[in-house]
Amino acid sequence: MTPLLHRLHRPRALVYGAAALVILLTTVVVPATGAFEIPRLNPFGAESFEGEVLAVEVSGREQISIGTIRSELIAVRLAGGEEIVIERQFVEGDTIGIAAAPGDRVLVTANEGPGGTTYFLADRSRAQPLWWLGVAFAALVAVVGRARGVWSLLGMAASFLVIVRFILPAILSGWDPVVATVIGASAIAFSTLVFAHGANWKTAAALGGTALSLTLTFALARFGVGFVELTGLADEHAVALNILSESAVDARGLLLAGIIIGALGVLDDVTATQASTVFELRRANRDLGAGELFARGLNVGRDHIASTVNTLVLAYAGASLPLMALLASQAEPFGLLISRDLLATEIVRTLVGSMGIVAAVPITTGIAALLAASVRTENEGPERAHAGSF
Repeated sequence: MTPLLHRLHRPRALVYGAAALVILLTTVVVPATGAFEIPRLNPFGAESFEGEVLAVEVSGREQISIGTIRSELIAVRLAGGEEIVIERQFVEGDTIGIAAAPGDRVLVTANEGPGGTTYFLADRSRAQPLWWLGVAFAALVAVVGRARGVWSLLGMAASFLVIVRFILPAILSGWDPVVATVIGASAIAFSTLVFAHGANWKTAAALGGTALSLTLTFALARFGVGFVELTGLADEHAVALNILSESAVDARGLLLAGIIIGALGVLDDVTATQASTVFELRRANRDLGAGELFARGLNVGRDHIASTVNTLVLAYAGASLPLMALLASQAEPFGLLISRDLLATEIVRTLVGSMGIVAAVPITTGIAALLAASVRTENEGPERAHAGSF
């Protein structure tokens, strides 16, 4: 390798190393130090196991006013080899009930009581089909995206690990949800952008835009949650967590944390696209200055805003569609419905996230325009093989 190429590669290696170090610290080192003491919020002491249904025997049927009560004896072999028999009753045709047949993989929950251990069928085991879907997704991304697709998968895995190994344990251990999420979100933004888009000036512009836009989103979210007087307890899962943790987890803080994480995923896309657009404009015409790069990049960004904001609205609407259907079935007028904590929370999520996305376009475009106008690009010198790299 020539001295010039060696000098060009060294900063890039340092950036990749820093991204890997951030993931290592948040997902391995910090949890290993015992910084997190996660309480087990399981008041009944129940334990679940995976098993396979061996046989199903109908032991009786009884007709009542709401339908036919079906009694069954279900033989199940647990993962450890133990065979048990579960007695259960359910209303035939009940959509909530779990239909069992020999060969089905199921989840069995064991409850310890004065009379011994009682088993019941908790749910289906969906691990295997989920793994197959994951493999199909990864294969498609790798085939279509090639090397960049593989790097994006690494970035996605890093995001998941930071959430599961750092953000959630920190929140459950008593950390301020916002502090834990800001630290985790910073690690996610840095590592995923570097892994997915490379160590270059475009990524630097996207990182700067993401950081500033996420800060603005957080400020807007804090104001919005306080201004609308949201409790953070609109969701039944938030209520359950609040009860089981004896209010140790700040409900409002958890709501803010969720808004930050939700906005981060879309912000990464917007900032990376805007930075790439500006640098491509600069590469196509090296005579463009920062002002014209900003103006042209912003023209593209306006189209991006329209589609992305709509995407965010539809994503939130899709996630809360059962809630929206339930509220729409009520006789109350719309003005009263939106005042309810449940719907108001979703509206604030959507509006705050959308404002952060809209602001990200000019912020990132401005940073990218300044960087693109001041650094050497692909057609400007001997560094051609390292377009936009450090």
